[in-house]
Amino acid sequence: MTRSRAARLLYGASLLTLPLIGCDPVRLASGVDLGAGFQPAYLFLAAATVLAAAPSGRRLGSDWRAARPWSTVGLLAAVAVAVSSLGLLLHPPAGGPDGGARLWRFAKQFGQLLVMFAFVAWPLLWTRGRERWDWTRRMLALALLGQLLYGLAQGALFGRSSPVLAVAERVFTSNPAILSGSEELYLGHGFTGIPRLRGTCCEPLYLGNFLLLALPVLLLPGAGRRHRALAFGGALLLLLTWSRGAWLAAGGGAVAWALLARRAGGGPADRPAASARRWLAPALLAGAVLAVLLWRPDLLALPARRLAQSVNREDWSNLTRLYSMQAAWRAFLLSPVVGVGWGQFGFHFVALVDPLGLQSQFSWPVVNSFPLEVLCETGVVGFAVFLAGLALLVRAVRRGARRVGAGAEGDEARRRIALLAAATVGVWGQLLTFSQYNLPHIWIALGLLLAAVRETEGSRG
Repeated sequence: MTRSRAARLLYGASLLTLPLIGCDPVRLASGVDLGAGFQPAYLFLAAATVLAAAPSGRRLGSDWRAARPWSTVGLLAAVAVAVSSLGLLLHPPAGGPDGGARLWRFAKQFGQLLVMFAFVAWPLLWTRGRERWDWTRRMLALALLGQLLYGLAQGALFGRSSPVLAVAERVFTSNPAILSGSEELYLGHGFTGIPRLRGTCCEPLYLGNFLLLALPVLLLPGAGRRHRALAFGGALLLLLTWSRGAWLAAGGGAVAWALLARRAGGGPADRPAASARRWLAPALLAGAVLAVLLWRPDLLALPARRLAQSVNREDWSNLTRLYSMQAAWRAFLLSPVVGVGWGQFGFHFVALVDPLGLQSQFSWPVVNSFPLEVLCETGVVGFAVFLAGLALLVRAVRRGARRVGAGAEGDEARRRIALLAAATVGVWGQLLTFSQYNLPHIWIALGLLLAAVRETEGSRG
């Protein structure tokens, strides 16, 4: 087996293990928690990078030059985070740990951010041509199938003891930094007895976020009947996570798809009428589900009640987010230019949050909004880079959707950009309500979108 072939297999393994968010292979193997949040996908991608770099350094170098605008954005982001170390030194937390502990936290978070950039670089530099797009879809289809089967087991065994499931759960929640919870739907002032499916992702909101990437990828040009059926099953799984943030973010992704498809001429109106037959089986299944819901109207009202819960000021899940965001805003006001330092929010939380909010977090407080985390920990400097990168991305996607030519290839490229834009908007849109940015799939989504845009530049050249 060649090194490039082995690297491809390892990259595929990293895609297959994207949902193993709470599984720490280092802790499972050695019993030692390094506090670095290791995930299987990290280790597979690291091995793939080592193998890919050795035999083809010249090729990777040329690919990197072709992606120079985005490598520049990544470099600027790293520099902005490094500059935020000034905030770490200038604004130590009241009653917090010594400087060594704070610097070590900063170094770990900085290293983790660089690892996340690798999850952007791989799909950006590697994914090109129909064969590789199809291969990527197959990997994510297998990952989604695993979540469907495991989620089905969770639902079927809900409320019952299962030694096999208990052992599996200990493996998939072996990272203590990611807590396993939210197993039952809570509405009003009590539990409903309805399970919330979370797959191997530990939390329903994380499973929902992964599905926001997987579902559009399954529908990329060339998708067959099995892929569409699997995507429909994934949509039902998304519903059964009962994750309000994922549902709302899916709506944002759908809007992004509709705008790009309309502008690019790749919307439903431009497809042959015969293609409607492809959706016959999912439509029949949806009809059966609707019939069950009409038979039990109380079930039909549950999604609306769940969404309405988002504005309930007594809901503790909402209060957890509000208290953390309150503390994050106050941290920003402490050091508005360079922030309080990347990774330092947890040290400031206790001194800045209202007393009742002290009960709202677990072992390490989080901001519960990634953009707000960037603002409070890196200040205006880091947030300006964040907004600049976002503006460049929007500009590149719009230009890419307009640049492709006519014909079958052009139509495929438009549809690919529109679907991957929907995935990226959905995945990153949900980050408005949580800040666990070390989930590899959110960076894979960005890398795949950039790869689709970059491919239009290559075809033009």
